[in-house]
Amino acid sequence: MKTKILIVDDEESIRFTVKEFLLKEGYEVYTAKNYDEARKIITTEYLDIILSDIVLGGNTGIDILKKVEEKGLNCPVILFTGYPDVNTASEAVRHGAYDYMTKPIGKEALLHIVSMALRYKTLVEERDNVRTNLNAIFKSVSDAIITVDKELKVIEVNDATKEVCGFSREESIGRYLDSIPKTCCVQCIETIKETIVENRPIEIYRIECKHKIRNGQVVTLNTFPLMDVNNSLSGCVLIVKDETRSRDLEIELDVRQRFFNIIGKDHKMQRLYSLIESLKNIETTVLITGESGTGKELIAEALHYGGVRSKGPLVKVNCSALAETLLESELFGHVKGAFTGAIMDTVGRFKLADGGTIFLDEIGDVSLNVQQRLLRVLQEKVFERVGETTSTKVDVRIVTATNQDLLEKIRLGNFRADLYYRLKVMELSLPPLRDRKKDIPLLVKHFIKRFNQKLKKSIEDVSLDVYKVFMDYDWPGNIRELENALEYSFVLCNNSTITVEDLPNELRGIKNTHYVHEKSNEYNTILHALERNHWNKTNAANFLGISRRSIYNKIKKYNIEIK
Repeated sequence: MKTKILIVDDEESIRFTVKEFLLKEGYEVYTAKNYDEARKIITTEYLDIILSDIVLGGNTGIDILKKVEEKGLNCPVILFTGYPDVNTASEAVRHGAYDYMTKPIGKEALLHIVSMALRYKTLVEERDNVRTNLNAIFKSVSDAIITVDKELKVIEVNDATKEVCGFSREESIGRYLDSIPKTCCVQCIETIKETIVENRPIEIYRIECKHKIRNGQVVTLNTFPLMDVNNSLSGCVLIVKDETRSRDLEIELDVRQRFFNIIGKDHKMQRLYSLIESLKNIETTVLITGESGTGKELIAEALHYGGVRSKGPLVKVNCSALAETLLESELFGHVKGAFTGAIMDTVGRFKLADGGTIFLDEIGDVSLNVQQRLLRVLQEKVFERVGETTSTKVDVRIVTATNQDLLEKIRLGNFRADLYYRLKVMELSLPPLRDRKKDIPLLVKHFIKRFNQKLKKSIEDVSLDVYKVFMDYDWPGNIRELENALEYSFVLCNNSTITVEDLPNELRGIKNTHYVHEKSNEYNTILHALERNHWNKTNAANFLGISRRSIYNKIKKYNIEIK
């Protein structure tokens, strides 16, 4: 289609001259000698550009601009004027003029400004199309989507936010998110703040948001840094997914594959989830035990964020990372001059955790002196800062964790028995990964999603041979070792599937294991193939590279129940 241009001027000679310039360039041209003629053409024809004199008898070029603005047209308007001044220019720009030209009109200047106006019109149309598409997507998503700037001022929300979070676009745009009346536990605000401070995405899986209107609502929170055109942090995007129905169905079926950020559907994990559910709203002290790398910190997070203390802080302390003198000061704080280097008063972690939860990891490494002070905090909820005699009272839940045998440490005189029994009111024991290998495919899928996001890759899966290696290996470092192995493989892998050659050396050497000859591992392989292919036996056989009759025989051999 030819570009359509309207010329509006009460001087016939100018209309003729400008029209000739444009016709020779292949444009389709309309002319009008006054505002009324121009208005009719604007109303009936699709126009790409309007060229108008600023003085039109009883009207002006500003009236042309207002008409274009009124009809919402993407049509750049260029004004002609014989007597330019600052007021004329500023009013023209205020009403949306693309530019203005001074008479007499030169051919080169005219064609240049028309060309630039057409380029501008194309960019505006592309931007509007992108915006329209984004708005359609934004409105169609059933998850709540909220964008805020670095000060937590709401930039945009979608329609689903009203249903999921309880506030609408009209109620929130331009307001600070933490000033909007709350109907939930506001864990989302703390997650947004953490994303902005640390400039990283965060996922909090299935927390009870304590919604006052939607009782029992469970949501998954995902936050992502919002970057500007210069790739600088400008805010945060929050996605709130309502998981209530999925959670209820999983409980009904008694097979939960995730609980908060804990991954696993093994029966040992199902029991653990039930125990956490029972403990999350009780003030009972909890001792989490298990080998290094099994995810003890995730249990502490689930206890805190799933319970009544979720509005309060969760303070984490790695007791093995600090010397005795530093740990005491870190836990309880100190006053100025309490020891060399104490140049100012400090607040300890127990005080910071007031109203929330303190998680003491590696509690088995704490000295006997600090153990005695911890015992008093457990019994009386009071302590003194180092160098201070005045007691401080706190309301805090204590959750501890260890990978050591505390009973053996008690026998050796390195751990207080009275503290042990106060900590172990309730013990949650995490199984090692070698005892829950059925969860490896779930964990692999979880880490693939995480590392694709972190490393900007598009890896889809690991090969069947890699799964065989994973199922044969005993994982002394547990889930942390699996995570590190996959991250290593992600760095090396340049394809969509991780192969054995991408694995760390200690795993690569297992590739010749006679996997299919071992009953338990063959069973796991068949089971994984069926689950991966949604229990379609033909597809599972193709995935394994065996015949359909073979997989039927394997299913019968291992008495696998088809879902």
